[in-house]
Amino acid sequence: MSSRDASDYADGCVIGATSSSRDYIEAPSFLYDVDQDIRQMKSALGATNLLEDSGYQSIMEKCSSSIAASLPIEMILDEQSEADSTDDSWDGFVTVGNERVRIKDLSDILATRFALMTGARTCDDLTIVTFPDSRCLLSFESYRLLITYLLQVHPMEDSQRGFVLIIDRRADKWSSSFFPGKIHVVYLLKPEGVLQRALEVGYRGIADSCAFKVFQFESSVELRSCFKAEQLTMDIGGLIKYNHLEYVQHRMDIERMKSSASAIAEALNEFAKTLRETELPNDADTTARILQTQTCERVAIKEDIKIAMRKCTALLRAVRQNEIKPSAAQLSPTRLHNVSSIERMLIQLDETEKSFDSFWGKHERRLTSCLQLRQFEDLFRKLQASFARHMLYLEEHRGVGDGVAQATQLAQAHAQYTATAMEDVQAAKELKKKGDELRTANEDEHSDSVLPKCDELERMADALTSALERRTQVLRISCTMHDEIRRANAWCSRGVDLLTSLPAVETPSAARTSLTKLDSFLHESNDICLDSWTNANPAENFVLLTTTETSTLITQVAERMNDILRISAARRDAIARTEEARSRNPPVQVVTPEKKPREREDRSKREKVVKKMEEEDETLRIEDDNTTDENDPNLWIAYVCIAHCTLFVMTLLEVMPNVHYQRQCRHRNRPEERRAKKRR
Repeated sequence: MSSRDASDYADGCVIGATSSSRDYIEAPSFLYDVDQDIRQMKSALGATNLLEDSGYQSIMEKCSSSIAASLPIEMILDEQSEADSTDDSWDGFVTVGNERVRIKDLSDILATRFALMTGARTCDDLTIVTFPDSRCLLSFESYRLLITYLLQVHPMEDSQRGFVLIIDRRADKWSSSFFPGKIHVVYLLKPEGVLQRALEVGYRGIADSCAFKVFQFESSVELRSCFKAEQLTMDIGGLIKYNHLEYVQHRMDIERMKSSASAIAEALNEFAKTLRETELPNDADTTARILQTQTCERVAIKEDIKIAMRKCTALLRAVRQNEIKPSAAQLSPTRLHNVSSIERMLIQLDETEKSFDSFWGKHERRLTSCLQLRQFEDLFRKLQASFARHMLYLEEHRGVGDGVAQATQLAQAHAQYTATAMEDVQAAKELKKKGDELRTANEDEHSDSVLPKCDELERMADALTSALERRTQVLRISCTMHDEIRRANAWCSRGVDLLTSLPAVETPSAARTSLTKLDSFLHESNDICLDSWTNANPAENFVLLTTTETSTLITQVAERMNDILRISAARRDAIARTEEARSRNPPVQVVTPEKKPREREDRSKREKVVKKMEEEDETLRIEDDNTTDENDPNLWIAYVCIAHCTLFVMTLLEVMPNVHYQRQCRHRNRPEERRAKKRR
């Protein structure tokens, strides 16, 4: 197709370019609102303070320092490119088609300037791909990687609509037969060499065999008749100030950022897989260790994401070049595409971070809940063992004491032990409350495991509290019982002393005194109630009455009191009868009878018996004070026997003089009978 046909074709597609030279000196107008772009990017990210408040300084930020500000931008970018090329952590791989290529290798291919996309479009909104006269040779593999990469970095809509190719082969030939995109029109600048023009017939054959339109031009002047000056680069007579090294630098930085983001995404996937496959341990220490380890890994990944976002933000500032190139004439047309790519990358990083935070929050709650459950189970087992020890202690310590002092000592020791045991009871109540909260927070997950343990804690606390209270009540009853036994023994001792101290032959005044003492002594017995311990509610005194020593002691003391009561009551009745008989007899003149030798002997014997009994009683009393205990049953049996013998002797001593006296009175009142008897 000739240049005239190409001009006719271009008249329907583009606005014809005027032949005036002023069309080639007008500066292109790029209406790109940088401030609006920044506001949209920040609103989309929603994490500006993370990017602004960080102390990290990337390579791009170093370029804007006070030292680098005095250098030309080309030198800064070249130094930056060299620094990046030696930085293994910044360099990476890029996927071109189905192949993984090192970013440095792709950068070398792009730097050949064999093909480029300036971002210019036709009036039909078709992307222009330019093959400049770079005068370099590329292998087919390198050419395929170059074309595939240039077409894949642009949106999918551009590939679907197709491309317009401008091929400058004025100093070379065009023999490439690979282009992965849809071609609408090809504008070809024919070679200018003698040999190339001799082969012009071959070019016509190629153009006729193509499925798309091919326009061939002799020079760039003919090409400018089909395009505006703003659509062509300056090397083919256009006005686009295209800096290919800057484009390559920005694209490689973007690819490095994508590689870094891909590495972060891969690390996130591996970490998320590890989190999903984490099995919940059965002990609290392992759970806490896993939680701590995974938290550290999560912090490291979060820091990688933050560093990537800071680098991406610094790269965004470098690509915009708002501070270095404030005027629109100095800006590259490819900037909008690169800025959009970086902003999309920032938004993806932010969304990835939010998704990871959401996933980590669920996993952390799961691990924290598991840790709380394991800690709850450990505390439950410890309290269960403590309650078992307390119950065993109460089972082994069932003694109630042999006296008031020992019972009081046991009660004090039990009070101290109760204070210690109640701490475990309070801990069980708090643990049950924590278990209820854990079950409420994780109702579906831990309800089957926590609920039975909470019920068991309540049961153990109630059982231990009841056992402690029962033991306290038993010791209190034991103290009261031993105090009653002590009072009963003291009362019996006073009774024996009282009975032995009463005179054998009493005068009326002495008899009245004895009656008063005996009545007071018998009245004191009403305050001592040993029968209540044997006749009371069995549930209250079960522990006390189940021991042989306690039951035997209570029985012996009760029998001793009954004996003293019976003897004292018999003595009182005897004295009372004597006084009553004495009050009924008429008064008689007291005549001192003549003491016969036999009466004197009887009286002397009685005095000796009484004196001997008093000495034996004193001896027994001294031995009782020095060697025996007041609770000795044999001693009290001896006391009872002595009291019986004393009562019997005193009764004889009282009865025999009365009988003798009555006989004397009867003989005095009946002299006739005596005389008759004598006669008989």
